[in-house]
Amino acid sequence: MLVSMLLATILIFLGLLLVLVLVHEWGHFIVAKKAGCTVEEFGFGFPPRVFGRMWHGTLYSLNLLPLGGFVKIQGEDMDDPNPSATSFASKSAPWRIAILCAGVAMNMLLAIVLLGIQSGLGSPTVVTNENRARLTNIMTYVLEVAPDSPAAQAGLMQYDRIVRYADTQQPGVADIQSLTKTHAGVPTTLEIERAGQHITLDITARANPPEGQGALGISLGETGLHTTVWWKAPWEGAKRTWEMTVGITSQFAGLIQKLFQKESVGQVLTGPIGIAIYTREAASLGISYFLEFAAMISINLAIINILPLPALDGGRVLFVIIEKAIGRRVPGKVESYAHTTGFLLLIGLMIAITFKDIARYF
Repeated sequence: MLVSMLLATILIFLGLLLVLVLVHEWGHFIVAKKAGCTVEEFGFGFPPRVFGRMWHGTLYSLNLLPLGGFVKIQGEDMDDPNPSATSFASKSAPWRIAILCAGVAMNMLLAIVLLGIQSGLGSPTVVTNENRARLTNIMTYVLEVAPDSPAAQAGLMQYDRIVRYADTQQPGVADIQSLTKTHAGVPTTLEIERAGQHITLDITARANPPEGQGALGISLGETGLHTTVWWKAPWEGAKRTWEMTVGITSQFAGLIQKLFQKESVGQVLTGPIGIAIYTREAASLGISYFLEFAAMISINLAIINILPLPALDGGRVLFVIIEKAIGRRVPGKVESYAHTTGFLLLIGLMIAITFKDIARYF
């Protein structure tokens, strides 16, 4: 069971990563071609190379480390003093910025498409008395577990989904409250779903709970799916992409502020292992939740890549802006050294976060 779950997690994660990377790099690729550049290689993953095939003058490669991808454009290192007409270095500043920003634009467009499809299928929405009648697929989740409560002793955890309580399938909050009163003091079976697994627990509700706690010692919430008519779905996808982008940007700003204040941010950062686990959990909830998660990752990828840091798309754009500001090109070796250093630092950060993920999840 554990091996099959691990294999499913890896396959789902690699599938999502493949789509995100290919879309991002295809943006660079198609705009570079439009600008008249020679694209030497389109690679998924980082070297060493496992497989490669030439097609229409471009090497399409599959590489050993499946943690990203790249498009290698002739002259992008900017160290050729006499670049050819098909070189990235020979193109105007607007064209170079367009090529560099195309990957970010494609990730944002992908998010719009994914959230548009999700809106047509049904978007996860918190259930209220006002919208309950308009929602489908309503599910009940554990939001909080009080320490030393019957729920904590039974092994309930935050975000567990209640599948069955006593003999009632898919109970709502009102159902659980009613059944808890009926079964107070009597051991009762509770079935939950956690990370795609169904787990059966025995729990005994308290007849006289402490002040401020319920009989089980949990707080519950319900979510359902809100469906948008097909012709409104694209607009809804664009609107939700904007809202999600604003929210994620705000979170990034908060992280940067914490860094300047020398506060720890390690607990809120996650790497490939954490993302893989979250991918599996999102997939286990259904296609609508998975589409939202994939859109969120795509937006994150876009925001991170546009940051003005060496080795990222935004860092390369920064060098083009510096060039226009000072009236001459930054020496190719200086730019190459900056991006190489930035890349090594990013790999080091990824490794450090991965070790934290291993300690956190295993």
